[in-house]
Amino acid sequence: MATDLPIDKWWRTIKVDLFGTFLGCRFAIPFIASSGGGAIINMTSVRAIVGSKGAAAYSAAKGGIISLTKALAPECAEDNIRINAIAPGAIKTERVKKLLDKAEETGNDMIVARHLLGLGEPEDVANLALFLASDDARLITGAIIPVDSGTSAT
Repeated sequence: MATDLPIDKWWRTIKVDLFGTFLGCRFAIPFIASSGGGAIINMTSVRAIVGSKGAAAYSAAKGGIISLTKALAPECAEDNIRINAIAPGAIKTERVKKLLDKAEETGNDMIVARHLLGLGEPEDVANLALFLASDDARLITGAIIPVDSGTSAT
């Protein structure tokens, strides 16, 4: 619960996720602009869109990345820089596999139940990033695109 969250854990999450993304953008934008433009792809999370019990700091930090992406997109458009964000749901990584193992032990399969099309593979996120970085996405900026098997739709 947020009221039990140690303040130092809150700030660490904000610093790593939100401030880290800000710093990445801050230092990349001048270089991308000087090369004639390009794309920045920020990583947020479906938890910023739908929220999740016990994840207040994480959801807030990832929500901040959504706002940062939307604020920077119009600022950087004149330099031909497109800025978008990907919001993954549960992707089959080692961390998620461990959570699924625990869920199987307890009979709590909410992770799977919330993903209408099944869990994603890392390649699903990578393929979207490749598209957003390509010239085929030349008219897409300021977008937050979920790769979440419909979690944000439920």
